[in-house]
Amino acid sequence: MSYKFTKEELEELLIDYNKVAFKEEKLNLPSKVCIWDETLRDGEQSPTVYLNLDEKIHLTKLMDEIGVKLIAVGFPAVSKTEKKIVKAIVNENCKHATILGIARPKKEDIDACIDADLKEIVIFMPISPIFRKTLKQTPEQQLEKIEEAIHYAKDNGFRVNWVSEDGTRCDFNHLVNVFKKAIEAGAERIVLGDTVGVLTPFSTSYLIKRIKNEVIKPLKKEIPMGIHTHNDFGLAVANTIAGVFEGCTYPHTCINGYGERAGNAALEEVATILKRMDIETGIDLTRLPELSEVCERYFCKPLSQYKPIVGDYAFSHESGLHIAAILAHPLTYEPINPHMVGRQRTFYLGKFSGSKSILNALQQKIKVLDLEIPEKIIKKIVSEVKKKHEETSKEELRESFNTIKEEVKKITRGVTDKEFFEIVNKHAQPYVPDEFKPKND
Repeated sequence: MSYKFTKEELEELLIDYNKVAFKEEKLNLPSKVCIWDETLRDGEQSPTVYLNLDEKIHLTKLMDEIGVKLIAVGFPAVSKTEKKIVKAIVNENCKHATILGIARPKKEDIDACIDADLKEIVIFMPISPIFRKTLKQTPEQQLEKIEEAIHYAKDNGFRVNWVSEDGTRCDFNHLVNVFKKAIEAGAERIVLGDTVGVLTPFSTSYLIKRIKNEVIKPLKKEIPMGIHTHNDFGLAVANTIAGVFEGCTYPHTCINGYGERAGNAALEEVATILKRMDIETGIDLTRLPELSEVCERYFCKPLSQYKPIVGDYAFSHESGLHIAAILAHPLTYEPINPHMVGRQRTFYLGKFSGSKSILNALQQKIKVLDLEIPEKIIKKIVSEVKKKHEETSKEELRESFNTIKEEVKKITRGVTDKEFFEIVNKHAQPYVPDEFKPKND
């Protein structure tokens, strides 16, 4: 299809303030990053989600094929079942990705990772003042635990990554001391955890700069840094990108933005934004819809139709003005080429459709490319299309909407209060005092 504007004209017509800003601020962006995915670990902590072994293996293999570099697959110390699942995934022998298991700075957690055949692990600990008080730990005790745990893991042949959980609410001196201690003990990467999603892109940049200047630069050796964000204020992707712009080369993601509470940074959004900024991720963007659809099915968590990159409406248009502009050139209203991310453009006909939309529909749907249609006939068609859309019963739509909402509740519910107390009653009945037991008439 030929468009109204040439490539040369587009360069003059589209102003890219991303490039302008980076040039003026003299930002030195990384040329490539390694996507570190947490879908099978943090993502599975989405309320009511449970993945079986086959599902975890399938998602792991898909991510490995697509180009994810590190995949956190579970917490072996949680249970014998979890340990078996992690071990099974490890022994699938991914071709490209490194498989990670997580552990607290405890000998028994690291031993569970040994039993799971892992070669690389993530040791984490919440380090903010509120967690230190909750855990009844002093800063000195935490530093001691970190040192002992990393030494023990290294002595057992592990490559170690350190994550400062809730690091974005930690007093800065302790945050610095924790990262320094982890590096001194042998951690090969450090990760800042914005565990409750409180940062903004501005504060993310500020904090990463300070960490790099006060922790990494004095070491006179390169220690890769990662960032782990949550979406409580809808800023997980923005904060992750801000972290990458400041040099975090191991951004954490979850497919579809799944995760506890409001979720994590969405893999498909992070990878596509970085591609737009000419930062290589190694991700095959054309397979993102496939990965998203499989994960959505396994999580039983329906995605919004407006979800960026993979949502049904992400590359859809109804407005006549928009469609007319897109037919001149897609970049008028599409910042992303849909084919780049394995999608196709869709035009909807309805209330906001115009003559150009209808003509395009005629050409695409019934292939009347050479037919001269009088203007008055086009106007009649446009009028009837709009009328047809507006006559759709709102009551009918609301009924369908309410049914869908109720069905979603069914697939996303956990154990109900009634089910919980039935289980408690089943096992705890012998311990209930006689005065609380039901009386038989």
